[in-house]
Amino acid sequence: MSNATLPALSFVKIIVADVDRVFSFYERVFGVEQHARVQTGSGEDALEEIISRPVGNVTAPTLAIKRYLNRPAPPPGELQLGFIVPNVDVVVATAIVAGGSIAQPARDAPEHGVRVAFLYDVEGHTIEIVQLLEGLN
Repeated sequence: MSNATLPALSFVKIIVADVDRVFSFYERVFGVEQHARVQTGSGEDALEEIISRPVGNVTAPTLAIKRYLNRPAPPPGELQLGFIVPNVDVVVATAIVAGGSIAQPARDAPEHGVRVAFLYDVEGHTIEIVQLLEGLN
């Protein structure tokens, strides 16, 4: 397969209990903006969804925050998101202010060339944040 025909990651969806609260967290911590808001379906398939992407980057994969109106949200832990960030410590501090919490504190992993931390968002979903160390950017 040539690179032109390889599949590319297009979106990730998190199923949550409160789309506005969770979107607000990702907006504040990771700078995503709302691209679209959808309400569709009926019965068990009725849903509301906020589709977001990084500010100014229309080709980046989207992060959709979705809630089924007539189903309970699954327990946290069904998904782990990963973000490459310029400064792990700044993102950790921003996440705490935005209502998140630390799952594993920031640490250097020079054997992998990164500084890494794990967070929980406001509903308990796990987020791995990675900062590339000097020489790997």
